[in-house]
Amino acid sequence: MKIAVVGAGSVGSALGFGWSDAGHDVVFAVRDLGSPSASEGAARGGQLCSLAEAVDSELIVLAVPWTSMDATLNALGDLSGKVVVDATNPVGPPFTGLDVAGDDSGGETVQRKLPGARVVQAFNQTGWQNMAEARSFGEGQRPVMFVAGDEAAAREVVLGLAGDLGFEGVSAGPLAMCRYLEPLAMLWILLANAQGLGTAFAFSLIHR
Repeated sequence: MKIAVVGAGSVGSALGFGWSDAGHDVVFAVRDLGSPSASEGAARGGQLCSLAEAVDSELIVLAVPWTSMDATLNALGDLSGKVVVDATNPVGPPFTGLDVAGDDSGGETVQRKLPGARVVQAFNQTGWQNMAEARSFGEGQRPVMFVAGDEAAAREVVLGLAGDLGFEGVSAGPLAMCRYLEPLAMLWILLANAQGLGTAFAFSLIHR
Protein backbone atom coordinates (compact mmCIF):
# COMPACT_ATOMS: atom_id res chain seq x y z
CA MET A 1 0.00 0.00 0.00
CA LYS A 2 1.20 3.53 -0.74
CA ILE A 3 0.96 5.50 2.50
CA ALA A 4 1.57 9.19 3.09
CA VAL A 5 2.39 9.97 6.71
CA VAL A 6 1.72 13.66 7.31
CA GLY A 7 4.38 14.69 9.80
CA ALA A 8 7.92 13.44 10.32
CA GLY A 9 8.09 13.85 14.09
CA SER A 10 8.27 11.07 16.66
CA VAL A 11 4.84 9.55 15.98
CA GLY A 12 5.01 9.95 12.22
CA SER A 13 8.49 8.44 12.06
CA ALA A 14 7.56 5.48 14.26
CA LEU A 15 4.56 4.67 12.10
CA GLY A 16 6.14 5.38 8.74
CA PHE A 17 9.35 3.45 9.23
CA GLY A 18 7.44 0.59 10.86
CA TRP A 19 5.20 0.25 7.81
CA SER A 20 8.13 0.63 5.48
CA ASP A 21 9.82 -2.29 7.24
CA ALA A 22 6.59 -4.26 6.74
CA GLY A 23 6.79 -3.73 2.98
CA HIS A 24 4.57 -0.70 2.42
CA ASP A 25 5.55 2.21 0.17
CA VAL A 26 5.74 5.13 2.60
CA VAL A 27 6.33 8.83 2.02
CA PHE A 28 6.51 11.55 4.66
CA ALA A 29 4.46 14.61 3.72
CA VAL A 30 5.81 17.72 5.42
CA ARG A 31 5.10 21.44 5.30
CA ASP A 32 8.78 22.39 5.30
CA LEU A 33 11.07 20.03 3.42
CA GLY A 34 14.05 21.64 5.14
CA SER A 35 12.81 21.31 8.71
CA PRO A 36 14.94 19.42 11.27
CA SER A 37 12.45 16.54 11.51
CA ALA A 38 12.23 16.28 7.73
CA SER A 39 16.01 16.31 7.42
CA GLU A 40 16.32 13.62 10.09
CA GLY A 41 13.75 11.49 8.30
CA ALA A 42 15.59 11.87 5.01
CA ALA A 43 18.85 10.92 6.71
CA ARG A 44 17.20 7.67 7.85
CA GLY A 45 16.19 6.92 4.28
CA GLY A 46 12.65 8.31 4.35
CA GLN A 47 11.05 9.63 1.17
CA LEU A 48 9.75 13.18 1.51
CA CYS A 49 7.00 15.02 -0.33
CA SER A 50 4.99 18.21 0.03
CA LEU A 51 1.58 18.22 1.70
CA ALA A 52 -0.12 18.79 -1.64
CA GLU A 53 1.52 15.64 -3.04
CA ALA A 54 0.15 13.45 -0.23
CA VAL A 55 -3.12 13.07 -2.12
CA ASP A 56 -1.32 10.77 -4.58
CA SER A 57 -1.16 8.06 -1.89
CA GLU A 58 -3.83 5.44 -1.19
CA LEU A 59 -3.96 6.16 2.53
CA ILE A 60 -3.05 9.31 4.46
CA VAL A 61 -2.07 9.39 8.13
CA LEU A 62 -2.37 12.59 10.15
CA ALA A 63 0.49 12.66 12.67
CA VAL A 64 0.74 16.36 13.45
CA PRO A 65 0.13 18.43 16.60
CA TRP A 66 -3.55 19.21 17.13
CA THR A 67 -2.71 22.92 17.17
CA SER A 68 -1.62 22.73 13.53
CA MET A 69 -4.47 20.50 12.32
CA ASP A 70 -6.50 23.22 10.57
CA ALA A 71 -3.52 24.55 8.63
CA THR A 72 -2.47 21.02 7.71
CA LEU A 73 -5.88 20.02 6.40
CA ASN A 74 -6.14 23.22 4.38
CA ALA A 75 -2.76 22.52 2.78
CA LEU A 76 -3.64 18.91 1.98
CA GLY A 77 -6.63 19.95 -0.09
CA ASP A 78 -9.40 17.65 -1.28
CA LEU A 79 -9.08 14.15 0.17
CA SER A 80 -12.44 12.84 -1.00
CA GLY A 81 -12.53 9.06 -1.20
CA LYS A 82 -9.22 8.63 0.64
CA VAL A 83 -8.81 6.65 3.83
CA VAL A 84 -7.51 9.24 6.30
CA VAL A 85 -6.14 7.94 9.60
CA ASP A 86 -6.35 10.40 12.47
CA ALA A 87 -3.45 9.53 14.76
CA THR A 88 -3.88 12.66 16.87
CA ASN A 89 -5.57 13.74 20.07
CA PRO A 90 -7.22 17.13 20.64
CA VAL A 91 -4.71 18.22 23.25
CA GLY A 92 -1.92 20.76 23.51
CA PRO A 93 0.51 22.04 26.14
CA PRO A 94 0.51 21.48 29.10
CA PHE A 95 -1.19 18.19 28.06
CA THR A 96 -3.44 17.92 31.09
CA GLY A 97 -6.83 17.67 29.38
CA LEU A 98 -8.65 17.32 26.07
CA ASP A 99 -9.63 20.44 24.13
CA VAL A 100 -12.61 18.57 22.62
CA ALA A 101 -14.60 16.13 24.76
CA GLY A 102 -18.07 15.07 25.89
CA ASP A 103 -20.49 14.84 22.97
CA ASP A 104 -17.76 15.50 20.39
CA SER A 105 -14.22 14.35 19.64
CA GLY A 106 -11.15 15.22 17.65
CA GLY A 107 -11.81 12.38 15.21
CA GLU A 108 -15.31 13.63 14.48
CA THR A 109 -13.95 17.15 14.09
CA VAL A 110 -11.51 15.92 11.45
CA GLN A 111 -14.33 14.13 9.61
CA ARG A 112 -16.41 17.32 9.52
CA LYS A 113 -13.45 19.17 8.05
CA LEU A 114 -12.95 16.39 5.47
CA PRO A 115 -16.55 15.50 4.57
CA GLY A 116 -15.61 13.39 1.56
CA ALA A 117 -12.84 11.40 3.26
CA ARG A 118 -13.12 8.01 4.99
CA VAL A 119 -11.76 9.03 8.40
CA VAL A 120 -10.54 6.36 10.81
CA GLN A 121 -8.96 7.04 14.19
CA ALA A 122 -6.09 4.88 15.45
CA PHE A 123 -2.47 5.04 16.65
CA ASN A 124 -3.30 7.75 19.21
CA GLN A 125 -3.76 5.69 22.38
CA THR A 126 -0.15 5.12 23.36
CA GLY A 127 3.26 6.73 22.98
CA TRP A 128 5.44 6.75 19.91
CA GLN A 129 7.95 4.45 21.59
CA ASN A 130 5.34 1.69 21.73
CA MET A 131 4.40 2.30 18.10
CA ALA A 132 8.04 1.80 17.15
CA GLU A 133 8.50 -1.27 19.37
CA ALA A 134 5.08 -2.88 19.73
CA ARG A 135 6.58 -6.30 19.06
CA SER A 136 9.01 -5.95 21.96
CA PHE A 137 6.31 -6.73 24.57
CA GLY A 138 6.72 -10.42 23.95
CA GLU A 139 4.44 -13.41 23.45
CA GLY A 140 1.02 -13.03 25.04
CA GLN A 141 1.54 -9.34 25.78
CA ARG A 142 0.61 -7.66 22.50
CA PRO A 143 -0.50 -4.06 23.10
CA VAL A 144 -3.97 -3.27 21.85
CA MET A 145 -4.81 -0.62 19.28
CA PHE A 146 -8.46 0.32 18.98
CA VAL A 147 -9.68 1.48 15.58
CA ALA A 148 -12.80 3.63 15.10
CA GLY A 149 -14.44 4.69 11.85
CA ASP A 150 -17.84 4.83 10.23
CA GLU A 151 -16.88 2.66 7.24
CA ALA A 152 -16.18 -1.00 7.99
CA ALA A 153 -13.93 -1.48 4.93
CA ALA A 154 -11.72 1.45 5.96
CA ARG A 155 -11.52 0.11 9.51
CA GLU A 156 -10.36 -3.26 8.19
CA VAL A 157 -7.53 -1.63 6.25
CA VAL A 158 -6.32 0.18 9.37
CA LEU A 159 -6.68 -2.93 11.53
CA GLY A 160 -4.30 -4.62 9.12
CA LEU A 161 -1.82 -1.77 9.47
CA ALA A 162 -2.03 -2.07 13.27
CA GLY A 163 -1.15 -5.75 12.98
CA ASP A 164 1.80 -4.90 10.72
CA LEU A 165 3.30 -2.91 13.60
CA GLY A 166 2.74 -5.67 16.15
CA PHE A 167 -0.47 -4.43 17.79
CA GLU A 168 -3.61 -6.42 18.40
CA GLY A 169 -5.98 -4.38 16.30
CA VAL A 170 -9.52 -4.23 17.67
CA SER A 171 -12.47 -2.53 16.01
CA ALA A 172 -14.10 -0.02 18.35
CA GLY A 173 -16.95 0.64 15.93
CA PRO A 174 -18.09 3.98 14.49
CA LEU A 175 -16.15 7.23 14.59
CA ALA A 176 -18.23 8.48 17.54
CA MET A 177 -16.24 6.01 19.65
CA CYS A 178 -13.39 8.52 19.45
CA ARG A 179 -15.20 10.20 22.37
CA TYR A 180 -13.93 7.28 24.46
CA LEU A 181 -10.62 6.53 22.73
CA GLU A 182 -9.27 10.05 23.20
CA PRO A 183 -9.85 9.98 26.99
CA LEU A 184 -8.09 6.59 26.98
CA ALA A 185 -5.15 8.30 25.32
CA MET A 186 -5.30 11.07 27.91
CA LEU A 187 -5.17 8.43 30.65
CA TRP A 188 -2.02 6.96 29.08
CA ILE A 189 -0.42 10.43 28.92
CA LEU A 190 -1.22 11.22 32.54
CA LEU A 191 -0.07 7.82 33.79
CA ALA A 192 3.18 8.15 31.86
CA ASN A 193 3.90 11.69 33.00
CA ALA A 194 1.95 12.93 36.02
CA GLN A 195 1.93 9.52 37.73
CA GLY A 196 5.50 8.72 36.80
CA LEU A 197 4.99 5.37 35.07
CA GLY A 198 7.15 6.41 32.16
CA THR A 199 6.50 5.40 28.58
CA ALA A 200 7.43 1.70 28.65
CA PHE A 201 3.90 0.42 29.15
CA ALA A 202 0.80 -0.05 27.00
CA PHE A 203 -2.80 -1.18 27.37
CA SER A 204 -3.70 -4.70 26.27
CA LEU A 205 -6.68 -7.05 26.19
CA ILE A 206 -6.61 -10.28 28.17
CA HIS A 207 -8.65 -13.06 26.55
CA ARG A 208 -9.87 -16.18 28.30
